Amino acid sequence: MINAIAEIGKYEKTHNPDINSNFDIWLEDSYDEKKYPHLLLIEFENIRDNNTYKWVYNRIDYYQHSTKYKSRILYKAGKGKNAPDITPTSKVTEIEKTFNKKIKKWFQQNENAKFINPNEKEFLREVNAEMEFKADLIIQELQNRVMDFNKGCVLSVAFRENDNQKLLSDYPLFSKFINTISVENFKYSKTSGKYSFAENQLCAICRSKKPEVYGYFSSLKFYNVDKPGMVTGGFDPGKSWKNYPICLDCALDVEMGIKVLDDKLLFNFYGLRYYLIPKTATEKARNEVLRDIYDFKKSPKIKDKDREKISNAEDEVFEILKEEQNNVTFSMLFFDKPQKSVFRILALIEDVLPSRFKELFRIKKILDDPFIFKYEKSKEEKIHFKFDLGIMKNLFPYHYKKQKLVGEYKSYLQCIESIFYDIRIDYQFIIQKTIKSIRTIFINQDRSIDLDEALYFHNSFWKRFEVTQYHLQTIVLTNFMLIIFLNELNLFRSKHKEESMNRQFYDSFEILSKEEFEEKTDLFFDSFREFFSTDIQRSIFLIGVLTQFLLKIQKSPKVRGATPFRSKLKGLKMDGRDIIDLVPEIIEKLEQYNKNYYFSLEKLISKYLLSAGDYRHWNLSVDEMNFIFVLGMSLSEYFEIKSKKVKNEEIKNEQN
Repeated sequence: MINAIAEIGKYEKTHNPDINSNFDIWLEDSYDEKKYPHLLLIEFENIRDNNTYKWVYNRIDYYQHSTKYKSRILYKAGKGKNAPDITPTSKVTEIEKTFNKKIKKWFQQNENAKFINPNEKEFLREVNAEMEFKADLIIQELQNRVMDFNKGCVLSVAFRENDNQKLLSDYPLFSKFINTISVENFKYSKTSGKYSFAENQLCAICRSKKPEVYGYFSSLKFYNVDKPGMVTGGFDPGKSWKNYPICLDCALDVEMGIKVLDDKLLFNFYGLRYYLIPKTATEKARNEVLRDIYDFKKSPKIKDKDREKISNAEDEVFEILKEEQNNVTFSMLFFDKPQKSVFRILALIEDVLPSRFKELFRIKKILDDPFIFKYEKSKEEKIHFKFDLGIMKNLFPYHYKKQKLVGEYKSYLQCIESIFYDIRIDYQFIIQKTIKSIRTIFINQDRSIDLDEALYFHNSFWKRFEVTQYHLQTIVLTNFMLIIFLNELNLFRSKHKEESMNRQFYDSFEILSKEEFEEKTDLFFDSFREFFSTDIQRSIFLIGVLTQFLLKIQKSPKVRGATPFRSKLKGLKMDGRDIIDLVPEIIEKLEQYNKNYYFSLEKLISKYLLSAGDYRHWNLSVDEMNFIFVLGMSLSEYFEIKSKKVKNEEIKNEQN
């Protein structure tokens, strides 16, 4: 992956007009995307005193900060919160503290630096002495200037000679600090306190013999050679250069590549940040794919309303990746960066081909078409569920109470890796997570609740809400959509995996008469044959359908105005016997209400139950049985006979 980052850096050095030399790569932009629009300069003037010249404090000068000052004030952050930066240029936190800890301290620590000449040392000593002598005055004048600032400020020093103001870049000695310390960071680890470099060795990136190669990568926070087990040559970090020797030129390419990752290759995935790192076989392929990604990042080629996303991120780039040729692969480095100095790798998904992205979108299109995912919430509002990987996230509420849900966090990322890597996912594990999220909704339906942990409904978080049948139906159908998606990818590794869903079932599904009830119901099951492969599953599903018919009747104001039969469902923790026992009780209730219109359904349930055999031999988990059952409840409306005769009979009975 380091080679791929270096290739990105090479491309940027060639195509970015703001990079004029390797030195520019070391520098950081203190303007920081307009976060620091103010620039204050502590100006010292070189004046004649008798027959000698000396440096004296002159004034505080102000500039409106911008990116153009990047190469003038030479900003590069140092190591440590209170340590000086690499040059006397710093971002201001508190003006007095920044002056003392960053600027004044820099001159104190560096006036005798080994790599500068005697004249340069004398220059720094004079400025340091004057800064120490006038410290109180400088602080007071700085405080007066920052009183009206409402945004960030950068503090640096300037020098006036012969009435001309000069900044740090006008003095070679300050550039020496940038170059020398930056190279030193490739040789020396402050963690282990050892040097790691060698002379006249091959560079692992350019494969050429170079005067020096180095072993530490200060900017690659995810590349660590300070821990035992990660170092070639025993446990001696000083020999880490043998792991991955890199020359100065290639190190600069890596440095540039890291900046590009943050600026142009950083994307979001449901609250997780990741770097998208392309790896190509040729320079031409590299240039083409990076140009496509950069163009997308600046201005997405496809309007948001017309895009076929597989995640809900505004900057989702997957759709353009699927159009790339297979001479490129993509790595996704998911990470957490709670602090600037902390970089945690959450997952690294490497070498994903464009054809894999294309396959994900192909199956997404299959799922976006079926009518069962086009839910009519009301006559005025119709919901068309579109598949995205947020449905997977809904099963793993890791965003909240993170310390208690570390397992959820890891499981979610492992599932995402499986999707991109084509690694088997355990079917029962997904069913278990699915029914767990459904039960929370089911047991709280029709009342207002306050959830203690995160709960998701198709990319939406609800902290306090009225749970309705719509919420239940939403989470059931989207979870069913996820199961179909994983199955179509063959991630469950089903022994009887056949063709995709029956396409004649996509547009509509109606049962117009009792004579076609069994035929149409079998069509439904055949369309999802992987999920309804046995008569056990079919019978459980249809019992769920019949149960929802009863609950709908009970809830009618003219019947009960409530659904007491829900208590019979045991919070969706029923076993096979519980489910079978529901059938006679439901029929009895329907007869009591004089509303048993469902003889065709009851007959088909009996047929499947006879074929299913003794419930004690059903080879289904309780979780799977209850998911199939509640799926039947959620899709019950499609199993109502739509003939005019039946509708008129229902209206007549309602009036009676």
